Amino acid sequence: MTRFDCNGISADPLGSSGQLAAAADFFIREGYVVLDHVLPRDTVEALHRAFLSDYAAFVRDAATAGPALTVSGKRHMISLRFAGVFADPLVFANPAVVAVVHQVLEATAILEAYGCILSMPGAPAQHEHHDGPHLFGSALSAMLPPYALTFALPLVEMNETQGSTMLVPGSHRWQARRDDAATLLPVVPPGSCVLWDYRLRHYGTENRSPAPRPLLYGTYARPWYRDPVNFRETPELERLDLPPGFVESLPEPARRLLGHATATGATGAPGRRA
Repeated sequence: MTRFDCNGISADPLGSSGQLAAAADFFIREGYVVLDHVLPRDTVEALHRAFLSDYAAFVRDAATAGPALTVSGKRHMISLRFAGVFADPLVFANPAVVAVVHQVLEATAILEAYGCILSMPGAPAQHEHHDGPHLFGSALSAMLPPYALTFALPLVEMNETQGSTMLVPGSHRWQARRDDAATLLPVVPPGSCVLWDYRLRHYGTENRSPAPRPLLYGTYARPWYRDPVNFRETPELERLDLPPGFVESLPEPARRLLGHATATGATGAPGRRA
């Protein structure tokens, strides 16, 4: 499996990195990319500890803890508040990830949603799906550039036991399902991440471990796009849970990703993730 190691990539300027340009080209062709070493392992361990502490009620019982969307059996989507380690721009505006996002989407791309997919022990495999459909019904739709992508950062390793995300490479270009399609189940350690085209077919696999598997996610999108489907069932679930004044406190690169939220005055709206 092709992977792209971000360890040691020069931060100035990331946009000219040949490694990240190759990662963006691979994403456009295959519909996904695995980026290794985007975060230090101790940062991800801190995120994991904070999640188990701050969101302990969801781990105990997501159905009663607060706004959450059950996306399949024992698998829930929740919002993450931009606070503590979850407010670190290195996490939600990671320079290597954003460099790929800008090449795949555009320099004005936004962070449209930010949260966690929590797979509890015994969570069964999901049905195969995409996060968003082709925008138009014509055959041309499959050839259009991406309009949004999912950023998946595992807080525990994605593997066959704890669960991972089964990907169907190239399926973002399909008009109809192909029965002979090859699949890919990546092993993704803490500190690495997966990006996939919103149109790519995929599904979360079974959590066979005795521990919950939290997967931090972000949706990056072209500035005009708002997911019209995946928050509809739970309108109180916020796309972006932003404390007052948070966006204004950010450095400029991270602020640009979230400026649309303060411009509209809305951080949550109906609309996310099957």
